[in-house]
Amino acid sequence: MKPNMSLIEALAAIRSSLKNGTQTLEVDWPTTLRRSEIAKMISVFQPRQLDGRLAEDEAHVRTLCQAIGSAERPKYLDPIQVWWGGDRWYVIDGHHRLQAYDRLGINQDIPVVVFEGDLDAAMAQSAAANSKDRLVMRNDDKLNYAWRLTIVSMLSKQKIVDACAVANGTVGNMRKVKAALLADGQHTEETLLDLSWKDALAEAEGREKDVNYNPEEAIKRRAERYRAALFKALGDRPYNDPEAFGLALLSLDSRFPEKLMRSQSWDGAVRQAVRNLAEDEREAAELAALWSTAEDDEY
Repeated sequence: MKPNMSLIEALAAIRSSLKNGTQTLEVDWPTTLRRSEIAKMISVFQPRQLDGRLAEDEAHVRTLCQAIGSAERPKYLDPIQVWWGGDRWYVIDGHHRLQAYDRLGINQDIPVVVFEGDLDAAMAQSAAANSKDRLVMRNDDKLNYAWRLTIVSMLSKQKIVDACAVANGTVGNMRKVKAALLADGQHTEETLLDLSWKDALAEAEGREKDVNYNPEEAIKRRAERYRAALFKALGDRPYNDPEAFGLALLSLDSRFPEKLMRSQSWDGAVRQAVRNLAEDEREAAELAALWSTAEDDEY
């Protein structure tokens, strides 16, 4: 199972494993695991967004490596919290500690503590856990993770409040926004996950204030946010390097090309591109025919 699957795909895979996998008994709970026995699933069990914090993360991992020492005589850190997902153990708290062990090449006797509970409870725990190696979650991270739990879990309002340290009224508002955005069929749970809480709230408020709400205009507003983010990150590189950019999109999700071609916004562009290619081929054939005729005339 790939560690960087989308949240919807990862949840489906884990739920399938829970249904078909093996159950664990308390007597079997480990206190240490080999590195190969600990899996990551970032989209499900990593509540912090890493954007803009790579340097901060790197400095923290280096500090943890120094605390551990060497692979030959390691000083093990606090146990990593793991959860049984039906066919493997997932780290739900301790990603930085695990990264430090990886960097030092430590593969055996990694201390762990098992978290009890179902999948929803494990997701909540990954947000609530506050151990030594977890960098403080920013307020936007807390709100976005609470929004994510509201979309995909059956957790009670209070459990989301406790897990993400957000206000009770905020979670109640998230439920209302989720219902409003799903109501007219313009969104699915998957597309809601593409929206930050701030963007989802803005879109919902726009609908409430505008009795003539236009879903196409809402799509254009979201598209503008995506465009600005892409340009800020990549500039004109996608246009100048279409092979690599296309491969990147394909690697992100193999279904992406088909989804784009089926989308209303791409339909006209794809049809025009096909016409352009056909015209280019006809023009090339005509030029080839003229060239062949010219050669025959010389003889």
